[in-house]
Amino acid sequence: MAYKAGSTPALPTPSLSETKMDQMISAAPTPIDVDMNNFMAEVIEESREQPVIVQFWAPWCGPCKQLGPVLQKAVDSANATKTKVKMVRVNIDDNSQIAQQLRVQSVPTVYGFVDGQPVDGFAGAQPGSAVASFVEKLAAMGGTGPDVAAMLEEAEAALAVQDFDLAMVKFQEVMAAEPESVEALAGVVRCLIGTGELEGAREVVDQLNDDYRENAAMQPAIAALELAEKAAGASGDLTAARAAIEADENDLEARQKLALALFASGEHAEAMDQLLTSIKIDMNWNEAAARHQLLEFFSALGAANPDVSKARRKLSTMLFS
Repeated sequence: MAYKAGSTPALPTPSLSETKMDQMISAAPTPIDVDMNNFMAEVIEESREQPVIVQFWAPWCGPCKQLGPVLQKAVDSANATKTKVKMVRVNIDDNSQIAQQLRVQSVPTVYGFVDGQPVDGFAGAQPGSAVASFVEKLAAMGGTGPDVAAMLEEAEAALAVQDFDLAMVKFQEVMAAEPESVEALAGVVRCLIGTGELEGAREVVDQLNDDYRENAAMQPAIAALELAEKAAGASGDLTAARAAIEADENDLEARQKLALALFASGEHAEAMDQLLTSIKIDMNWNEAAARHQLLEFFSALGAANPDVSKARRKLSTMLFS
């Protein structure tokens, strides 16, 4: 049987139960059991974000037990791509009111919901190919979900111009769409660093497992945090370092301390200028310490940062002129 949007009777309208974030993101590995208390949240509201498949079943129904794994396999296959399809099930013995209102006359019966309405369905056991075709058709109605790549670009663009509040919002949106996104979590860490919330950033990093910590996207964020913590420890040297340089402009140790102190206070451009001056005076001092420190600044601020672009051009001129 096939159903079109708008052709079904009124659906049950119980009070909404609290919807957990992990259930709002993607299909669960096993079907969620739905009843009158959570039907609106798990099916109607959720289907506005992604297609939802509802399997009506009963414990005594042999064909239901056969269909369930086949249907779940088709859903898992769809979710192996960027498609997002959610699967839930309704026990008709315990939820006869839902079954009656949706005119379920036998089990197994399967409905597909999109945008709050049942848009397709079938009754009875089906071969695997037919089930897969049903799931693929339903998945196509819901599109492929949020454009995470575009969302990450927006977040990175905001971060590059140091709009940390906007960047944080964008990175959190990505995490809502893809909770396991290392890129988004690394962005959150960098936003916390940018707003001076080093303790919060450290708390996030310390909770990472090895896979996250060693990920190429997370490594620069961890390096940026370590640099920010190092710079914060040097922030008290600002006045003394300025005085030392005024007394001797060739005091490269003082310039190194001043650069860190300036970086800690957010004066990134001047911090890099101090290191560039040190390189100009003696690029090999202390095993090229100024150049190494400058490269750490570049990494922490990101290649798109305008101050980094200017400093990088100046450094290239010094090294290759």
